[in-house]
Amino acid sequence: MTTAAACYILFGMLFIKHGSPWLLDEDCGITANFGPRVMNGVPAGLLENPWMALIKTPTEFICAGTLITSQFVLTAGHCLCKSSDCTEKHPQLIVRLGVYNRTAEKEPLHNHEDFNVVTTYISHDYNATLQVNDIALLRLQKRVVYKHQIRPICIQLDSRLKSTSDAIEKFTIVGWGKMETGNLSDILRTADVYRLDKNQCADMLWYNLTDSQICAGSSTLVDACKGDSGGPLYSKVLDGGSGRQTQFGIVSTGVNQCGGMGVFTDVMSYVGFIKRIVLESDITVLLPKIDLLDEGCLDNAKLGTRAETPPETFPWLAQVYMESFVVSYGVLISHRFVLTTAELIPEEIPLKVLFGETSESIMDFYKVSSIHKHPEFMSLARNDIALLELERGVEYSDFIRPICLPSPTNKKEQERFQMKTDRAEKLTAVGWGIRRSSMVHRVNSTECYQEDLQEIGDKQICMEHPKSITSNVGSGSPLVKPISHGNSRAFTLVGLASFGRMQKHSPDVYTNVLSYLDWIGTIIKK
Repeated sequence: MTTAAACYILFGMLFIKHGSPWLLDEDCGITANFGPRVMNGVPAGLLENPWMALIKTPTEFICAGTLITSQFVLTAGHCLCKSSDCTEKHPQLIVRLGVYNRTAEKEPLHNHEDFNVVTTYISHDYNATLQVNDIALLRLQKRVVYKHQIRPICIQLDSRLKSTSDAIEKFTIVGWGKMETGNLSDILRTADVYRLDKNQCADMLWYNLTDSQICAGSSTLVDACKGDSGGPLYSKVLDGGSGRQTQFGIVSTGVNQCGGMGVFTDVMSYVGFIKRIVLESDITVLLPKIDLLDEGCLDNAKLGTRAETPPETFPWLAQVYMESFVVSYGVLISHRFVLTTAELIPEEIPLKVLFGETSESIMDFYKVSSIHKHPEFMSLARNDIALLELERGVEYSDFIRPICLPSPTNKKEQERFQMKTDRAEKLTAVGWGIRRSSMVHRVNSTECYQEDLQEIGDKQICMEHPKSITSNVGSGSPLVKPISHGNSRAFTLVGLASFGRMQKHSPDVYTNVLSYLDWIGTIIKK
């Protein structure tokens, strides 16, 4: 029999294989009388469920839901109904996000935010009597700005993985439903539940469940009851080595006494419904405009179109040569500029740069015409960054392309990129050799200081040294984070290796590239 742990690993491997383009939002998952509440559950942490949505009218709490994109909330179909047969629907709905305490005017750490619902979408097959096809989408009047307390949960878009998701045994439910006292909870509460046999559920419900429903609960009487309706049934899965909370069910119904068993709408059965509504309503929800330094970076790995390109291909990786010796590494950021560290770059000796991965670029050197070191560079400890201006422009191909950086003139985009990288506990260190990349963890700056006897500043990042790279990781080696946009898989530059002992158990210090975008923009503009 497949265990819950094995299912977690198997599903995670599939996520790694397919990558973020199969998720509805790339920023997701990073932290009638039938139905549902969290019973015998425990209080949820303040920021543990930033996707939770409280759905209300101007006067009363109706249901829970989940934020799945910057403009859509997922909930149960019956949450839209004012009458038991759903012939009458609530005329005005409001979604509250960033909410932990249902009844408080203000959250302990932040303000919640209210959004008017402009359009509701309910499955045309919804049956109010049997509570089947119990799913709905709410379109918000204005787009949500993601924050630590407001983020979307993951929705898997590849319906072919349904059979794999069906093997997941353990889930989490969360909501403001009735407690053991019979009163609705003021604060969010969570509970773990397990997949139950549908025949067992059918015996208790007096009707059979469909393939688009999940039965889950617990022998300790933990399940969902009234007040949790519309909330998520979710589980953590792997994506690129990190865990993402992914929604697989929507709280729908259960037995009248709310003890030990609940029925959930199977989200994977409605991927087509979700995609159709979101895409038809606003294509930019899935493909938001990204303001980049060079948009050519987004074409560097279109999925399914580059079978001839090796799997570990980094077409922006550069080697900086002095005569026949490599003095530093760097990254191509535009047709004419390479970003690297300043320490090992001589200013009076001719330099040349080599890019690329295959025969198309073997020994195709680009001469450096100008060297621009940061004006406040003094030593390894501060401002260790430089731009190399090339004598001729690079012609992009499958094997030579720039890495992604936010536009130096767009402060909001810079802040968005910075927030994403600040949240990431793991980043990818890239070198040059047999195996070129490895996931590395952040290290507390205090530990870096103690290790290298140098104070680490705000414009530096401390990371563990790669444990498994069989390669040359030296000055200028990039620290990157994968990003996705539509069908494109790309990387954004986070840092450049500055100093460290380059030993397995010693941390490395990187220059935080995002802190120097103004300077980069000034040089490139000249």
